[in-house]
Amino acid sequence: MKRFTFLSFLIVLFSCSSNSQTYSNLKPKDFKAEIEQNAGIILDVRTPNEVSTGQIENASTIDFYDKNFKDKIAKIQKDKTVYVYCKSGGRSSKAAQLLVEAGQSKVINLQGGIMAWKRAGYVLTSFDNTQDSNIQEFSISDFNTVLSENNIVLVDFHTLWCAPCRKMAPMIDALEKDYESKVSISRVDLDKSGELADQYKIVAVPTLVLFQDGKEIWRNTGLLSKEELVNVLEKQLN
Repeated sequence: MKRFTFLSFLIVLFSCSSNSQTYSNLKPKDFKAEIEQNAGIILDVRTPNEVSTGQIENASTIDFYDKNFKDKIAKIQKDKTVYVYCKSGGRSSKAAQLLVEAGQSKVINLQGGIMAWKRAGYVLTSFDNTQDSNIQEFSISDFNTVLSENNIVLVDFHTLWCAPCRKMAPMIDALEKDYESKVSISRVDLDKSGELADQYKIVAVPTLVLFQDGKEIWRNTGLLSKEELVNVLEKQLN
């Protein structure tokens, strides 16, 4: 009887372990190598004051203490590896677990945090992601007006904290000027336009959606080059 109970326990334990997802902890050297070899989303979960002292280049920034932290990390592309870090590794470990629970495909935590990164001699960059004069808040009513007044509408569903969004922003703004008389182009702040996000089932950022005569005709989630997006627009205009 004892033997049967023990074997049963092992089977249950193995079953739980094999079905559960987890995250990896890497020291700075290996963390840096992974970032360089395998493109993904770098996520800084420190406070804005901490971020202002320097961050890993191209990092998205979501304060772990933000009351909407879970909602925001849920908008990260699920098919991308997330490289998460904080000051010393405590908050990022908790964030890594939350990312796993949110369905993230692969999560890697920086062991020792940004303190260990700096001790290893790796550089930090500075970036202010608190200002963006072209990102807009839309209600459903406001957006319906845009759709009704324009034949072709391109929307970049975007957030301030998302590094891929920030990378694409200058390109989207340039296209807005290039196609001023042909296509209505807007960048929508997803964090402030929740009802619109629900209406169009936007689950990750950046997401680009093209409308014609009020109907969605094309959608892409993730980074696109200017050339790729121009091809999409020209195909529709022609």
